[in-house]
Amino acid sequence: MVIKADKIVYGTISELDSTTLTLKIEGSLTNDSGTLKIERFEDWTCASRWTEYKIGQRVFLFLTSWKGKLIAMSAGNEGELPIVKNSVFLNGFSVPVPPPPIPLREIEINDENLGFKLEHYNIYGDRFFGTKFKLDKFIKDISFIRKYFDFEYGTDRELTNWKIKCEPAKIEQRAKESDLIICVYLLSQMK
Repeated sequence: MVIKADKIVYGTISELDSTTLTLKIEGSLTNDSGTLKIERFEDWTCASRWTEYKIGQRVFLFLTSWKGKLIAMSAGNEGELPIVKNSVFLNGFSVPVPPPPIPLREIEINDENLGFKLEHYNIYGDRFFGTKFKLDKFIKDISFIRKYFDFEYGTDRELTNWKIKCEPAKIEQRAKESDLIICVYLLSQMK
């Protein structure tokens, strides 16, 4: 989502109707400002939103255009993350699972203790299962990932042809501070 989103924004839900929400943008990684009208996620058999939509909820959104409308990415609504105070919450099903050790990596990264603490949180009156990040650190990490990593989709939607767009030392330094960056780097090294 970080790499392929058309828009990455965060802010407060300011209006709701039966099919859309209006987001008052507080910040954007894709140079958006003002407000955006976004299609609301509709619960279905395999996925549901963590709670009902309400004006005043703060969210972090990875958006894509689909049939001329903006929608949160992923069929499970993983592209819509709640924000509470100065924390953003990533759905437990979205948490990157690091691949098995990859021999002969170009960058020396200690991934021995890599992992994300998954918990149940009370968010906007309902239970949310996932992990918590400081909002400013999350923004910094995904900005780095978006700027320095890219990939293409193969025929079966697998990630292929990874591109790293910076010197290995830059990734190695940032990986010391970020499990998200480590996971993306490890994924980029899988053949």
